[in-house]
Amino acid sequence: MNFNLYCFSPGQFLRGRDPVEIVAAQIRGGADVIQLREKEMSRRTRLELGFQLRDLTRKYGVLFIVNDDVDLALILDADGVHLGQDDIPLEFARPLLKDKIIGISTHSSDQIKKAVAAGADYIGVGPVFDTATKQNRGSLVGLDLIAVANDISSIPYVAIGGIKKDNIKALVDTGCRRAAVISDILTAPDIENQCRLLKGLLLTPS
Repeated sequence: MNFNLYCFSPGQFLRGRDPVEIVAAQIRGGADVIQLREKEMSRRTRLELGFQLRDLTRKYGVLFIVNDDVDLALILDADGVHLGQDDIPLEFARPLLKDKIIGISTHSSDQIKKAVAAGADYIGVGPVFDTATKQNRGSLVGLDLIAVANDISSIPYVAIGGIKKDNIKALVDTGCRRAAVISDILTAPDIENQCRLLKGLLLTPS
């Protein structure tokens, strides 16, 4: 997997806007991955949006990942699914998803090692910084765990949690070049330019 900027459907940040246009703006700004992450939608509404985003991401060659829901990922023919620690274990998801991408959220070095050993295609590591996006989030892992992931993960890892233009340089300084960004993009006045800015910072030599 080759990606730097990992982006999301709008979720709680929709605010009356067109969700497809919000995602399109992220893609124009350089998003490499779009995750369908809609905690409050009914499954039927999420399916309808998912088909639109699947068409959009396929058109522009951007990876399309579904959060938590293996069934929905299969119905949408998504590129893969992202699973949390409380979701269906990877060992049961893999036979269903076959060669599709499976990402796993991790919050400790032990979880990183287990995800790699189980055959995850990438891992999310966080929350790195304080974030209000995820309810009932665990304790902050900080930049220390990002540095650990850099040393022990043999698969791609992406930092997540409170990442924004004001702190992304500290992330890059650890050696991490992949960031999942939610609120700093979805609340920006110009989503496309914000994506372009953040991706540029990820790719800037430290």
